[in-house]
Amino acid sequence: MQEAGIDPDFQTIRVFPLTGALGAEIHGVDLTQTLSNAQAQEIVEAFHRYSVITLPDQPLSPEQHMEFGALFGPLMDLPHIPRVPGYELYHQVRREANETTRVAGGNWHSDSTFLKSPPAAIVMRAVDVPPFGGDTLFTSSYLAYETLSEAFKEQLERLSAVHSATRVFGQTARQEGTKYTHREGVSVEEGEKETVHPVVCVHPGSGKKHLLVNRTYTQRFDGWTAEESAGLLNYLYDHISRAEFNCRIRWRNDTVLVWDNRATMHRAVPDFMGKFRLLHRTTHSGPRPSA
Repeated sequence: MQEAGIDPDFQTIRVFPLTGALGAEIHGVDLTQTLSNAQAQEIVEAFHRYSVITLPDQPLSPEQHMEFGALFGPLMDLPHIPRVPGYELYHQVRREANETTRVAGGNWHSDSTFLKSPPAAIVMRAVDVPPFGGDTLFTSSYLAYETLSEAFKEQLERLSAVHSATRVFGQTARQEGTKYTHREGVSVEEGEKETVHPVVCVHPGSGKKHLLVNRTYTQRFDGWTAEESAGLLNYLYDHISRAEFNCRIRWRNDTVLVWDNRATMHRAVPDFMGKFRLLHRTTHSGPRPSA
């Protein structure tokens, strides 16, 4: 008899959708062992179908983590995220129990869209997390686009947006006194570099259209002033984060989470103050966003 809630299209893994919008939990696979070609193919298929996949109880070594992550694209470095000591392309998201700075990732965002080619995917494992608190929320940038009117879609498809890291480690962060944990040596000048992406992009894996704007890195529409852009951008930010487009991931030690950085936005829930939290991650490159 078929298990309740399981996606019947998968044969070598068990896939349980989390919400009607996005997200799935995968069982029946051990990432500490070599995956069969069929398992690897179905995991990638689930990733493209659900945008966010979580695999519980996977006590991976750094090497196993990186090997698994390679399914989702070549490993890449990011200029601002601290590395795990001894590794060039293996990063850590670490917060000490006594830290009082803002939690990184507290706004809805896609990672590092200030880059010309932002990450295609992120693979993150919980190393040591609190028993509760610190969940991660995701929202579907596919649904955010698909639920707009046809006339509005046509208008947005003519627009591009300017992205930079000024609010994270550039001049704006310095002026506003924003403090995050960054890799030592990251420069303010790097934070001021700007890049332009289409507001509506075609996903290279699925062929579906999605929105690409976020509060953390988007500065304005290309050719518009920040003041002219603010009203429409704020509408899009609120629209993308609607609850019916969301799923919520609750971390446990050795949970492995993979998310599509193009098809989603995410935010950290900052409700674990006074508790230590450590996650390790790999970041995976893809082609430059295009319409």
